[in-house]
Order: sequence, then C-alpha cells, then structure tokens
Amino acid sequence: MHSVLVYHSISSPAEPLPGDIDISAQRFEQQLRWLDRWRRVVRLSETLTARQDEHLTAITFDDGFRDNLTVALPLLEKFQLPITLFVAAGFVGEDGYLSPEELREISQHPLVTIGAHGFRHLHFPQLSVAQARQELVESRRLLSSITGNTIRYMAWPYGECSPRLEQLSQEAGYRAAWSVWKGNNGMHARWRVPLGRYDNLPRFIAKATGLYALTKAKWHRSSEKRAGESVAPISGQTVLAK
Repeated sequence: MHSVLVYHSISSPAEPLPGDIDISAQRFEQQLRWLDRWRRVVRLSETLTARQDEHLTAITFDDGFRDNLTVALPLLEKFQLPITLFVAAGFVGEDGYLSPEELREISQHPLVTIGAHGFRHLHFPQLSVAQARQELVESRRLLSSITGNTIRYMAWPYGECSPRLEQLSQEAGYRAAWSVWKGNNGMHARWRVPLGRYDNLPRFIAKATGLYALTKAKWHRSSEKRAGESVAPISGQTVLAK
C-alpha cells in the first residue's frame, strides 16, 4: 500500500513539543535522503488514483509552522520532493506559525500543495454537525482567500473523524481527506503515518515502507471496537460519533 507520512515541525526545541512532533533538521534531511534513494515520492493527489501495488510515498505537514518554510522547504528543494501542507487556518499569523504573506509565498512554490486542517484545530468528533460544517467551510474559504488557490484536500486534526464527518467533508467541497488511523481508508478518511522526534532511521524505514501503518491501523481499529465508541452528549449538544 501507499505510505503517507505526517510531519509537523522541523526544529530542535530544548523541550519537546506536545506530542513529540518536532524533528531536527539533521534527522529530517537523513530521512529525505533515504526516501530519495529508495522510494518513489509523489504528490499526495497521485496516491488517490495509483494502484496500491505501486507502493508510493507522499509527504504531508500539519498545522502550518513557520519552520516548514524556513527549514523544511530548502531541504525538500535539495531533493526535489513534493509535499502537501495542511494548514490550521486560525493559526495563520500566530507566533511560530506562517503569516499570511508567508503562506502566500509557500503556496506558490512548485513543490507545495496547500490543504486545510480545520479552522481552530479542534477535535471534530466532539463538535455538533453545525460546528463541524463551519470549521470545514471557513478553513477552506480563508486559505483560498490568502493563497488564491482552490483548497481541495483536508486533514482531520488529531487524526480524528467519523463516517458522518467524512460525509460533511465531501459536502464542504473537499475532494479527499486524511485521518491518521481512523476510518476505513476511504476517500475522506485515508490513513497516514505520524513521525516525531523519536523516529530513528530504522523506525522511520518501517513507517515509510508501509508495514507499520498496516499493523498500527489494525491495532487501533481493534481497540476502538473493544471500547464500543458511540454517540455521546457534551454540554447538552449531540456530538458526532467516532
């Protein structure tokens, strides 16, 4: 199967970012060098139509950290590897994240495709239908107004989605959406593999080649089945089932 990799911040903070989502520039370059040599790295959109036996790899980034432009992009240019950058629209202009001008700049780069990542980076399954729809529509609208591009793809914050959310994604005009392990790997809940500061090269290779994704996804689906997830009320509102 195809491997869709998820990065966040290419940085080396003294304290790990929440979720250990930071990766040093040196480790990131090592991973890109391996991908350039051993894998066929394509635009994310190509994984939607290519046969699974082609074993493609796509690179994605979530949130919209400023270092995606200043640190990651020069390394991606070195190896000419494309990425899709899923931006949390409400973070644009905040400290540590891309400014509107920087987002516009990176969106014009030939290696970069911009996608949405919600407006306020909320847990979508905890939202009402109206709130989820607003997050989907407004993030797409704002990102399009800044970049001048049509936003066709989105990634669920925290990798969280549900069948009803997948339907809302389609209704909001997205061609496809990506989770992490959630969903059935359909068009609006496609699986991705997260990467972080503790992924050394052997662990990275396991993730990039697809084996890790298969086993981890099965484990998560089994855990969810045992937990018996269902619709539950929060603050008097009906939320979307996971």
